Amino acid sequence: MKIRFSFLFLILLVSGSLVSAQSTNLKLQAIPFKLEVLNEPVAVYTVKGDSLLLSAKGKTNLFASPSGHYNVQNAPMVLFHPDSSFVFCAKVGADLKAVYDVAALVFYQDSDYWGKFCFENSVNKQTSIVSVINRIYSDDCNSMHIDDDYAYMAIIKKGLEMSFHYSRDGKNWEMIRNFRLETEESLKIGFAVHGSRGDGTQGQFSNIRYSSRVPDDLRSF
Repeated sequence: MKIRFSFLFLILLVSGSLVSAQSTNLKLQAIPFKLEVLNEPVAVYTVKGDSLLLSAKGKTNLFASPSGHYNVQNAPMVLFHPDSSFVFCAKVGADLKAVYDVAALVFYQDSDYWGKFCFENSVNKQTSIVSVINRIYSDDCNSMHIDDDYAYMAIIKKGLEMSFHYSRDGKNWEMIRNFRLETEESLKIGFAVHGSRGDGTQGQFSNIRYSSRVPDDLRSF
């Protein structure tokens, strides 16, 4: 996986466009809204408007410990204001080296209310599907270990109901979580990476899809 991702990074470096953390010109064809960058990534690239590469330095995280001992929210994110109901999907991959290296789809209302759906190197040093919902403090749910170096992931919202879905092929989906969150108009969604224990990580997001048309039943996608 390391060699494959390094090769991809070289391709992105040549054919992509580097955008600084303060830039407002970042665009993705699948996203019909203005993109914003929160926190300072090492680099953020778009490739032909179809894919996004986001890099984080070490000691970055998005987690408020349930014990209250720490709250670190310096993970680089690329976010946008969505419709009130939506389907947001991407193929997510990352150069997972250290424990808690993460590439994720996220929703973010403010520092107290947010969630992340993660492609993660778990505490057991296994590539895992992990989700976190933060209501002042974070929960932490490890759902499954996977053998692939990518995952298709989706966040779906209808009113105040939300769900996370995972797929190996982008066609057959499995619901990971279904929950309610009292969201507001300030809600943003998008992409995040962090590397809390290592020297940082790089996440790649491709096959990005967004729609304001949602299924009747958020448990089925």
